[in-house]
Amino acid sequence: MIQPQPIGLLNTALPLAVLVAGAALLPGWLAGKTLSRWRLAVAVMLAALVLLVAGAVIFALLHALDGARPGAAMAQAPVAVTLFFLRLSVKATLLWGPVLALAWLVLLQGLERRRGEEMVREKRR
Repeated sequence: MIQPQPIGLLNTALPLAVLVAGAALLPGWLAGKTLSRWRLAVAVMLAALVLLVAGAVIFALLHALDGARPGAAMAQAPVAVTLFFLRLSVKATLLWGPVLALAWLVLLQGLERRRGEEMVREKRR
């Protein structure tokens, strides 16, 4: 079975930096310039799901680079290995989750500003 690795730059800081950057940028890219609160909420939820899976994949790749064989372990116990890497990814959510929430609030403010501007334009016509 795969054992957790000690905290280090390559196996912790770098993956978390990638996930935090994804949490900051992915929701805006997925939502675009929408005026729909619902579409923005779906974009944020989709970003969270993508980041959760990406985190599991990143941690699996890092374990493979450290010499562990997650592919072989996956063949023997697919559910346990998948849950192991998803658990690592969920732990990383403690850092990128607040960034995602902040990105959502910032995008929501921009959405409300654009909606207000649209209402002013319609009233002027």
